[in-house]
Amino acid sequence: MTPKLEQEQLYNSRIINTYIKLLKKEYPAVDLSQLLDHAGIRGYQVADQSHWFTQEQLDRFHDKTAELCRDPGIAREAGRYSATPEAIGVMRQYILGMVGPGHAFGLIRNAASKFTRSARYQSRRLSDNAVEILVTPHPGIEERRYQCENRIGFFEAVCTMFNSSLPQVEHSECCFEGARHCRYLIRWRRSAADWWSRVRDLSAVGLAGACTAAAAWKPLVRCSRW
Repeated sequence: MTPKLEQEQLYNSRIINTYIKLLKKEYPAVDLSQLLDHAGIRGYQVADQSHWFTQEQLDRFHDKTAELCRDPGIAREAGRYSATPEAIGVMRQYILGMVGPGHAFGLIRNAASKFTRSARYQSRRLSDNAVEILVTPHPGIEERRYQCENRIGFFEAVCTMFNSSLPQVEHSECCFEGARHCRYLIRWRRSAADWWSRVRDLSAVGLAGACTAAAAWKPLVRCSRW
C-alpha cells in the first residue's frame, strides 16, 4: 500500500465505537486509553459519527485489541455485536425498518457506505431466505483478513436483528486467498418477517393487476343534462 493510501480515511468511527462498547461489556479489564493511544485515536473522534479513520489506525486498533483480549476472533465477535441495541443505534433502526433480512441485504451497498469507503458491495437475492454478496476492494486498497471476519459477523448480526438464529454463511471466494473479491452466500431460516414480506410482494402484484383490469373494463360514464 502506498503512503497516500495509508493515510486515506476509509473507515467510519462507528466501527471502532462498536468494538469499544463490546469491550466495555465483555472485556472490562481492557485499558481503553492504552488501546486508543496505541492506534493514534482520540476519544472525541470515536464519538463523532462523521469521523473516519485510516487503514493503519484500524489495523493497529484491531491488533492491540486482539492482544489485550487474547482473542484472535474478536473481529467477528464485534461484527455480531452490531445486533445489540446499544451498538449502532440509528443504523440498527434503519435495518429493522426493512421487512426481513432479504430486503436488508438488498440495500447492503447503501448500508455499507455508512461504515466503509474501502470496497464496493453488491448483493443478489437467490431466494426468500438466501442472498449472495460480493465485496470488491477498490483499486489500491489492501484490507486484512480480520476485516473479512468482521463482515461475516455483521452479516450474521443482520439476521439476528429480525429474531432469526445465526445464518449459514459460506465464504467460497476470498481476497486473502487470491480471489478478486470476497463472495458470501448467506442462508437463514424463514421467519414471520419473511412470510409477511412474501405476502406484501404478492399483494402488491395482485393489486396492480386488479387496478389494471378495472381500468380496462370500467364502463364509460356519460353525463346527462337535466
